[in-house]
Amino acid sequence: MKNNGCIDAGREGCPCALAEYGKCLVCSKLSGGSCEDCNWQGSCIYTLYQQNGRKLVKARQDKTYEIAEIKQYGENFKVFVLKADKGFCQKAQTAGAYVFVRASESEEWYGMPVSVLKAEPEKERLHLGVSSCGPKSGSLLTAEKTLCVRGVYYNALSGMGGLDAEPEGSLIYAKGIAMAPLRNFLDGGTRYSQWLKNMNLYVDIDKVGFDFFKDYFGDLPVSSIHVKDFAGDGLCSMEEMGTNEKINVFSLTSPYYADKVEASAGKKIVRPTKGNMCCGEGVCGACTYDDETGKTIHRCKARI
Repeated sequence: MKNNGCIDAGREGCPCALAEYGKCLVCSKLSGGSCEDCNWQGSCIYTLYQQNGRKLVKARQDKTYEIAEIKQYGENFKVFVLKADKGFCQKAQTAGAYVFVRASESEEWYGMPVSVLKAEPEKERLHLGVSSCGPKSGSLLTAEKTLCVRGVYYNALSGMGGLDAEPEGSLIYAKGIAMAPLRNFLDGGTRYSQWLKNMNLYVDIDKVGFDFFKDYFGDLPVSSIHVKDFAGDGLCSMEEMGTNEKINVFSLTSPYYADKVEASAGKKIVRPTKGNMCCGEGVCGACTYDDETGKTIHRCKARI
C-alpha cells in the first residue's frame, strides 16, 4: 500500500477522524486493506483505535491564553506574545508548527491558521505574528486581553523529507510573515542545525519591517543575510550562485515566489504547504487535492 505518510501518526490525537471513517493515511487496516499491507513502524494505530473504543482521540481542544504583550510593527501587523503552558510551548517549538487562533469573543469559524513564530518553553511564552489580510485576521488583530488557541499542528511546511542531512550549504528565501517558521529551525538545536549548514538568507522585509526582523532574527551572522526587494530586484538564480544537489533550499515566501524558487532549484524544496488550512483535522476538505491516481490527499495531514 503506497501512502504519503501522516504528520500526526503516533502523535497526540492519533487515531483521528480519518481513521474513524476508514481513510487513515498510514494504517492499511483502517483504510480498507489488511494488516499484511502495513509498513508502519510505530505504535499500531489500529490497536490504539480499538483501545479507544473504535473512535477518534480528541486531543486538540481550544485553550484560552492571556496576552502578555502586543508588539505593533506596522498598521496591519502585530506579534501577540501569549502566556502559554510549558508543555504547549515545547510542542510548538517544532519546525512546521502552527496553531488555529481567534479572538476569544469571536465565533469558532473565525479561527485561522498561524505559524508559530517563536516558542519559549522555559518562559512559558508563545509568539504569533499576524498580518491583516481578511475578516479572520482583521478580527484577530482587535484582540487585547486573551486569544483562543487550538493546536499544536505540524504540517505548515512541505518538503521536509527531502532535506539533505549532510549538506554543503543551505539557501533560504524569506519574505514577510511567511518567514515565521525559520525561528523554530534556529531554536531547535541539533535537530535542525544540520540542515542549515553554511546558510545564506535572502530576505525581503516588506510588510514586516526592519524592527521585526531585528527582534526575531537579529542573532544571525551579518555575513549570512542579504536584504533584497524580491519584486524589484528579482530572485538570485540557482545557477548564478553555483547551487548543486547538496544544497538545502527553503522558500519561506508566498506561493508565487516559492513556485519560482522550486522551478529554479529543479528539486523539492521546503516551502509553506499549499492549500487553505481550515480545520487541521482532515475533515473539512478545504486543503485537499487529487493525486495522479485519483486519491484525495489532505494537505493538513499528508507528508508532502
